[in-house]
Amino acid sequence: MLGQSPEAHVTAARKAELSGDLQGAEQQYEQALTLRPDPAIYQRLGLVRHLQNKFQDAIPAFEQSLKLDPNQWPARLFLGIDLYKTNHFDRALVQLKVADKLRPGDAEIRRWLGLTYLARKEYLTGLAMLEALSSEQPKDLELLRILAENYGVLGTILQNKVAENYPDSPAGLQVHAQALEVEGSGAAALDVYLKLQNMQPNRTGVREAIERLKANLSEPRPTSPEATSAEPPTPP
Repeated sequence: MLGQSPEAHVTAARKAELSGDLQGAEQQYEQALTLRPDPAIYQRLGLVRHLQNKFQDAIPAFEQSLKLDPNQWPARLFLGIDLYKTNHFDRALVQLKVADKLRPGDAEIRRWLGLTYLARKEYLTGLAMLEALSSEQPKDLELLRILAENYGVLGTILQNKVAENYPDSPAGLQVHAQALEVEGSGAAALDVYLKLQNMQPNRTGVREAIERLKANLSEPRPTSPEATSAEPPTPP
C-alpha cells in the first residue's frame, strides 16, 4: 500500500512536482520521512518548501538533511539562501562559506555570498565578489542593478562619514552643501559652496553648483493663483 512504502511516497511526490503540485509533493515527502529518515528526501522536502516561498519551514528540512549527510553542497546553498531570506545573515554566511568549500567557484554560491556580505554591510567584500561575477556574466542585468544600487549606498555612507568626521574639510563642506541643496535651503547651500570655492577654486562641481544656485535664487517667485486672478480694487 502507498502509506507503507517510503519509495511509493517519493514516487508520488516526484509526480506531484512534475505536475506543479508542490504542496502535494511536500505532503508526500513528509509521509516518506515518517517511515525512513533520508538526507536526499529531506533535501527534496526543503526544496519544495523553498519553491513555495516557505523559507522558514524549509530551514529545518535542510538542517536535518545535513545532519545525515554534511557534504551536500545544494542543501548548504539553499539553507544559506533561506537563512538570508529570513534575515539571519550571520548564519547564512556560515552555510554559504561551507557550500563554497564543497563546490569552489560555483556562480550561484558566489552570488549569494556577495549578497550576504552586502546585507551584513560589508560592502567592499560583497561588491568585490559581485564585480568578479559580473565580469563573467556581463549580460546579467539584475546583477548590474544590485552593484549600482550598492555603489550608491556605499558612496552615501562614505560621504556621511567624511561630513561627520571632517566637517571643515573640502569634502565635508561639499557634502554639507549638497545636503542643504537637497533640503531646499538654496541660500545656505550657496554660502557653503562659496566658502568651498575660496578654499579650493578648481574643485570639481563647485562652480557649476554656484551658478545653478545663483540662477535659481534670482528667479522671481511665482505669485499665487489667487493673486494673479484677483481684479484690481474699484476706486471709490
